[in-house]
Amino acid sequence: MKKSLLTISLLASFSTILNATNFDTKISIGATSAKINDKSYTQFGLGYTANTRLNNDILLGFGNSLSYGNVSSNVDVYTADMDLRVGYELINDLTAYAIGTGVYQYLDDSSAYGLGYGASLEYKLTQNVAIEGSYKTTNMRYSTNDYDYDTSNIAVKFNY
Repeated sequence: MKKSLLTISLLASFSTILNATNFDTKISIGATSAKINDKSYTQFGLGYTANTRLNNDILLGFGNSLSYGNVSSNVDVYTADMDLRVGYELINDLTAYAIGTGVYQYLDDSSAYGLGYGASLEYKLTQNVAIEGSYKTTNMRYSTNDYDYDTSNIAVKFNY
């Protein structure tokens, strides 16, 4: 748990540095339909993304989130993920992203980690509010066995 807190602190510090170097940063709150192997559940999360636009209009950035869900009556899941994002504005205010992700989970009194990929679409409602939908799949390493972790997310994002 100490490693998780250290990681979160470092990422928050990194976000502050990026904010000062012309990154478009958004805070998000959302709900996720998650699936571990064949068990589906809902998780709720808080996160942020930071992107910068290159001269050729390609967007580069990262995002991370913290989520909580309950797989079954006595199995809670805490998830932290870090995404690297490459995007392009398809039409005015609609941007598509390809995502590479790293995930850490605390599940059933043990830790799991994995790497995966996904995609998202973000639509700007106003200059300061956007809606994003995403899908990610990750192959997780767990102490007793490996498993697949898939998520479909909808989030409201606030620009600051």
